[in-house]
Amino acid sequence: MHFDHGFQYSSYEVTKKVKEMSSQISMSRIGNSLDNREAEYFFSCLKGEYLNRINTQKMKLKEIYKHIQWYISWYNNHKIQKVLNLKTPAWASVN
Repeated sequence: MHFDHGFQYSSYEVTKKVKEMSSQISMSRIGNSLDNREAEYFFSCLKGEYLNRINTQKMKLKEIYKHIQWYISWYNNHKIQKVLNLKTPAWASVN
């Protein structure tokens, strides 16, 4: 899991939960926001293109999770991207 350098992300509770999930914490180098630009770009797209357009305030977490799963699948398999020569991320990764 990639986090910024905030105290809330390096707290005992968060680090314990991440370890329970058999994961690792990754943090950007201080003052180098380019370390996580891909993740920042994806989440910007997720929020701007999708989540901000549906009413998540009245949804249960499971429903929001299903929406996010749908968006990830759509993003990887159907969204063409200029930076990938008008291919989808899934198509670009195999060709």
